[in-house]
Order: sequence, then C-alpha cells, then structure tokens
Amino acid sequence: MTVTDWALYRDGRLQPGREYDDAVAAARDRLGFVWVRLHEPTDEDLRAVASDFGLHPLAVEDARDERHGTKAGLYDGLVYLVLHRVAYDGEAVGVRDAGRLTVFAGPDFAVTLSEGGPDPVPAIVQRLEEQPKLLAHGPAAVLYATADATVDEYTEAAEAFESDLTDIEAAVFDDTSGNQAGRIYRAKRRLLQLRRAVVPLGPPVRTLMQHAPEPAQAKVQQLFQGVGDHLDHVHGQLAAHDDIINSMLQANLAQLSVSQNNDMRKITSWAAIVAVPTAIAGIYGMNFTDMPELHWVFGYPAVMLVMAAICVVLYWNFKRRGWL
Repeated sequence: MTVTDWALYRDGRLQPGREYDDAVAAARDRLGFVWVRLHEPTDEDLRAVASDFGLHPLAVEDARDERHGTKAGLYDGLVYLVLHRVAYDGEAVGVRDAGRLTVFAGPDFAVTLSEGGPDPVPAIVQRLEEQPKLLAHGPAAVLYATADATVDEYTEAAEAFESDLTDIEAAVFDDTSGNQAGRIYRAKRRLLQLRRAVVPLGPPVRTLMQHAPEPAQAKVQQLFQGVGDHLDHVHGQLAAHDDIINSMLQANLAQLSVSQNNDMRKITSWAAIVAVPTAIAGIYGMNFTDMPELHWVFGYPAVMLVMAAICVVLYWNFKRRGWL
C-alpha cells in the first residue's frame, strides 16, 4: 500500500493524532485541510482516494497517463498539476527521468502522487511544516511548494550540466585534448532533454497564477509569480548554455580547419623536399650517353652534395615560415 502519509493542518500547524477518516471529516467541516501523500499507488488506491475527495476522472487519468506531459488543469474547483522531474547524473550518464509528481488541490484537501522515482514529498512536507505562515494558505501552499521544489530540481540539473560544460569548454581550447566534437554533440543532445523538461512547465505556471485556488488567492498568485521568475531564470541558464555549445562547435570546427591546414603545409613541405632528390635522381637515371658528369671523378659526390644542400635550404625555409 502506498498511502505514505496523511495529515490534518489548521492555521499552518499540524494537528496530530488524527485517523484518516477523522482527518477527512475535519477538513470537510472546515477545521483545516487534509494532505494525503501517495507514492507508487495502485489503481485501487487511487480510485479510493479519488472517491474520498471527488477527484475528476479526467484529472486522475492525466495523472496516470505517462504519455501526457507537464500540464495544469481546473475541474469544478479542483486544480491539478502534473510535473515531470529530471536529474543530471554527470557527463557519463547524462539526463535521467526522475519520475512524475502530481498535485490535486481542492478547497479543503491536497493530494500528492509521486511515481517512477524517489519520493520527493517528504522533503516538501518538512519544508512546509517549517514555514507555518506559508502552510496556513492551505492546499494552495502545497501546490506552490511542489512546483517550486520541481523547479529547484531543474536548477540543480542545469547547474550540474553547466559544470560539465565548463570541462568540455576547457578541453576544446586545450591543444592536447584532440577533437571534442563527440562530447559537444552529446552535450547538445542533453541540453535538449533538459529543455524538453523545463519549457513545458511555463504555461501551467501561468495558468496557476491566473487561477490560484482559494483561500488567500492574491498571496498564492504572488508565490506562483516567484515560481515563474525562478523558471525564467532556468530558461535563461539553458539558453546561455545553448549559446556556449554553439560557440564551442564553431571553435572546434575552426581548430579542426587550422589543424588540417597545418597538416597540409607539412605534407606540402616534405613533398617539396623529397621532390628535389627525386627529380635529380630521375634525370641521371635516364642513361643518356653524353652526360659529362657521368665521367667526372667528382660527379657522384657533387650531385649528392647539391641534393643535400637544396634539401637543407628548403627545410630551413619551411621551418622559418612555420610550415614544419
């Protein structure tokens, strides 16, 4: 069974010692709000909770359907938010799906549902219970804290990615590191994975800013404005990373071009040096009868000396120009 916890809160304070049915009844009597936390629930578990709180079937379907992305919706006073979580586990592993987190918020209840990864809700519970003024805003505070915690995870992933990007950037400009095109393109793909997780949260946050649940709607809208600003900051980080990657690709291509040009210079230089003795040897290999040098006692050493001298002069000239 996966109802990991439930609790009744009143004026931002935990009301201990409540059984589940008693907590639900107290919330219905406006004696606070009840928060039910589910982790990896079965369909039967979710149907039972949906029945207790009147969750809209379409909202429940969205929560369980993995094909649906990050989204927010409103059904007859019920606000729900479906979040996709990601983590960045270093350059060797890259971006990892960290599961789904769904929040249902009504006038007197909040239901959180986590699936497909470690349960982040206990940390959210601790954070809210340490801020009773925030928790006093009721289910909307749970909605806000869940969204904000997810954006925090996006920020952590973006910062971890940035650290690896810095290493790749250093390698690109290190002459001893070789071609970094493979690492750069892998970074580009992982950046796209991060953006696919982060970008879809923008419209749901704007929806919640416009349709924040009661009570304290104005305060909740202000809180979601903070989430939106936080999310915009992450968007800015990822956009900056994209610019850096594009710059690294250009720099890497330029370095490859320079390297290839240097290689061509070396090949051309050595070809010119080798061509001199080859040409001279070819001339004297024609076996003409009337070649005076053939009968000169110093003919052979003179030809060898000339070939060596020309090769040395060519080598010195190419070396001076930086071709060798």
